[in-house]
Amino acid sequence: MFNILVTGSKGFIGKNLLKKLKKLNKISGIHILEYNRGDSSEVLEKLLIKSDFIFHLAGEVRPDSSDKNFKKSNVSLTKEMIEILKKNKIRVPILLASTIHAVLLKNEYGKTKRDSELLVEEYSIKYNINSFIYRLPHVFGEGCKINYNSVISTWIYNSITDKEIVVYDRNIKICYAYVQDIIEDFLYSLNNQKKLKLYLEPKQMFETTLGEVVDFISEFKQNVLMNNYEVENNSFKQKLFQTYKDYYRSLDEK
Repeated sequence: MFNILVTGSKGFIGKNLLKKLKKLNKISGIHILEYNRGDSSEVLEKLLIKSDFIFHLAGEVRPDSSDKNFKKSNVSLTKEMIEILKKNKIRVPILLASTIHAVLLKNEYGKTKRDSELLVEEYSIKYNINSFIYRLPHVFGEGCKINYNSVISTWIYNSITDKEIVVYDRNIKICYAYVQDIIEDFLYSLNNQKKLKLYLEPKQMFETTLGEVVDFISEFKQNVLMNNYEVENNSFKQKLFQTYKDYYRSLDEK
């Protein structure tokens, strides 16, 4: 049995990864371990000792969080994990979900993510382990909380519930990655550990503007129930429409 630990499995990316891993579990015999906010250090140690691969997704992402919370969630947990692994002489690959802000270092979020990266990097080099640090741009997709840290999920919700979509500057450029594409990248890393370098980015990213996002969402509102509405396959617009339809179905069921 191959044990995979997912920290932050109840988060946005974590839930999507878990759903995919559970499908794989039926055919490949993996065992999924989960660690989330509120679990004890004792639980963490027991899970780490059992692990053959770690998806480290836990962390604080909300822009209004305090510096203290960023350090606690993004650095302290990673440091504790590494110390447990070293103490028990465990050598296990870690896939860390980091951010492009770890390069920019413009805020505490980026700085704490960079500190977390360095901890994983040092552990990987010291013990000659194939770990992976994914620097993610803004991520959108199914299951992202509204009014949390994603303007796309909030705008989609507002569109479906006939609330105003507020955009202060339509020309702001932004880079997005679709959560399902990220999950595929993560699973590729799991299955091709010796072929990849330490620092990675999603294979597919989309450059757009806030204005374009709003225009697409407005268009979807008019066409979500139209069977003959077509969008170019594998495009940002198509993946945004997938996300819109998922929110629409979820809200319709309530």
